[in-house]
Amino acid sequence: METRIEHVEQFTVKGYEMNGPVTDIPKLWDELNRIIEEKGAKPEESFGITLGMGNGTFHYLAGIKSEVAEEFTDTKELLIPSGKFIVAKVEGGVDAIPAAFDALLRNPDVKLRHSYGFERYIHPAGSTGFETEVWVAIE
Repeated sequence: METRIEHVEQFTVKGYEMNGPVTDIPKLWDELNRIIEEKGAKPEESFGITLGMGNGTFHYLAGIKSEVAEEFTDTKELLIPSGKFIVAKVEGGVDAIPAAFDALLRNPDVKLRHSYGFERYIHPAGSTGFETEVWVAIE
């Protein structure tokens, strides 16, 4: 798996959250995408952030950058702090995300930093598909 190091300035993700089984995550994305369409928002990327997990329950946020979601209501905002991340493109679709995260978390060449890790879905205007990356905070 090829990786790269990125440094990002802080940004805010605005979206919808859930606490439940991982099988509920696609429904959350369906809701976010419905509202994106309804509000006429034009995000070129979206984010999936696991806020916590345990005993088969995921606390998860699906969202877009806050400046693109100004018209959205009943949302949660989450600040992604500035810093370095190790990034990998996910090959094999959404089902390959856990393995990609696991590979980054076990990389002996980096020291992990306490912050959010996230999925980044890249879908430029006019595209019909998307690329998926996983981002893990590092020192």
